[in-house]
Amino acid sequence: MAFLRLLFRFIFSVFMRVKVLDAGKMPESGACIVAPNHETMLDMFMIGFRIKRKICWMAKQSLFKFKPFGWLIKKLGAYPVKRDNHDVGAASRTVDLLKGGEAVGIFPQGTRSKGRGLSLPVKPGFIRLALDTGALVVPVAIWGKIRLFGKVYVRFGDPFDARELVRDGDPADKAFLKEAAHSYMEKIYAMMEAPDDNKKG
Repeated sequence: MAFLRLLFRFIFSVFMRVKVLDAGKMPESGACIVAPNHETMLDMFMIGFRIKRKICWMAKQSLFKFKPFGWLIKKLGAYPVKRDNHDVGAASRTVDLLKGGEAVGIFPQGTRSKGRGLSLPVKPGFIRLALDTGALVVPVAIWGKIRLFGKVYVRFGDPFDARELVRDGDPADKAFLKEAAHSYMEKIYAMMEAPDDNKKG
């Protein structure tokens, strides 16, 4: 794990300039759901390489079919989920991890944005999991030129209790929960502002 962290530090300083902002906001312990926007296959690596804590990522099952890549993401804590139907096993594993005080990574939009941004629907399951387990939600925004020698920003936001997302409505109401999840993603995209000394870079 330490070797992989060093490897990605090298990659993200030489081949892609990844600047991580406010990494200290990531909780050092306790159950939490890291819930970022999803831009590329590199997201989980860019989020994790500057923090000491391991994040167990929910990743679509097809990513594990290519064995070298599957081995790599498993080493980084990823586990498979069937995206096209309700995966009871993956859901149960997620609950167990959170109840055990682990950090779990979930992409609320479910798939890569590919430029769609907020027009891509948001799945509210991460809110339900946070409410059921008492896990904090950690907002993370990723943006920039995510390409070879491009400049990318990763910003961690303040962790918060998921009850803040549903305090104005009924969390049992699916429509309301979807609305709350969309509002959350609006906050994620609002975090995408480069620091003043780097705006021209």
